[in-house]
Amino acid sequence: MHAILSIFRKEIKDALRDRRTLMTALISSLLGVPLMLLIFSIVLSQVESQEEKRTVLAVGMEYAPRLENFILRQGYQVKAAPADYEAKSRSKELDQPVLLVPTDFERKLQHGEKVTLEVAYDTNNRPAEFGLRPLKRLLEAYTQETAVMELTMRGVSAELLQLIDIKERHLQKPDQRKASITEMLPMMVLMAIVIGGMYAAIDTTAGERERGSLEPLMMNPVSGWQLTIGKWSAVALVGMGVVMLTIFSFFPSQWLIKNDTLRAEFQFGIRDAMAFLLILLPLAASMAALQVAVALDCKSYKEAQVRNQIVTMFIPFVSLIPIAFPGREPAWFRWVPVLAQNQMMNQVLKGELLSPASLGIASVICLAITLICLTYIAQKMRQVVMS
Repeated sequence: MHAILSIFRKEIKDALRDRRTLMTALISSLLGVPLMLLIFSIVLSQVESQEEKRTVLAVGMEYAPRLENFILRQGYQVKAAPADYEAKSRSKELDQPVLLVPTDFERKLQHGEKVTLEVAYDTNNRPAEFGLRPLKRLLEAYTQETAVMELTMRGVSAELLQLIDIKERHLQKPDQRKASITEMLPMMVLMAIVIGGMYAAIDTTAGERERGSLEPLMMNPVSGWQLTIGKWSAVALVGMGVVMLTIFSFFPSQWLIKNDTLRAEFQFGIRDAMAFLLILLPLAASMAALQVAVALDCKSYKEAQVRNQIVTMFIPFVSLIPIAFPGREPAWFRWVPVLAQNQMMNQVLKGELLSPASLGIASVICLAITLICLTYIAQKMRQVVMS
């Protein structure tokens, strides 16, 4: 035990001295979530600002007086679009879509002919694209009103077209929170875990081997298991530290949210933080063991970095798997590392209760990965140094 503690203390000191490891851990854990929530807040505010703007930019509105009257009755203002609206939309000077009214709009309506309204905007102009939905909703309301008036003038009751009334019935629990906007946060947390501990794992294996400091360590009367436990414990501690910093960065991150809708959806408390720790600490320990095992056979720091980056790419791919299964998620999800943690974190963000069975299965899988990797490291440690 004394040998393991000595190795552990040495590796922790080396990790803290390594600026690359320290800065990566701090940046990935402390800045990732705040930046993500800040971006979400800005984007959502832009969307809602278009909803609240209540202004329609149009070309040729003089050809559609009834449409203009309807828009004004809805509390909107109608403004003439600039003559060079196409260029201004491309250069993002114009932050709204432009309604294009044809010259024969009223004539076609009077004769019961189909007429086309165009909405012009540059697809690279995101603010203008955000204004598309409220404008289309406004035009659909006008289309419905026009159809009802035409039927009424012909003596046909509009209620004949509405014999079936469709209403939504939400089955959401009263205490269940929405997390549609924050569904990317679990992936950000998972990436922080992997990146935060990666450099510590590389430095304690391939880094020491490249510097020639691993051979003198082997000359001490320590077994492969003692070396393995000491080195893995240090890397796992770094990974777990990243987990804790990332999770507790959620609390000050909520101060950055200026959007009321996002603030109402994203409510992260102490209970949620404790649930995240239960979910992520076993994963951090298993990822540390896996990263040490991957870097152990590498003869240079750069080679180990490339191999561990391939492992890091595994997380985004796994996080995209639920897209292929819309609706109810298959039961085998909870048996897949990373995917199970992603699923459970989303449940916490939605305000749902964690399943003890899912948490237990995920923890056992992480423990199995840790033991397999540690066994491999203990057997290979001296062989790698002597080769």
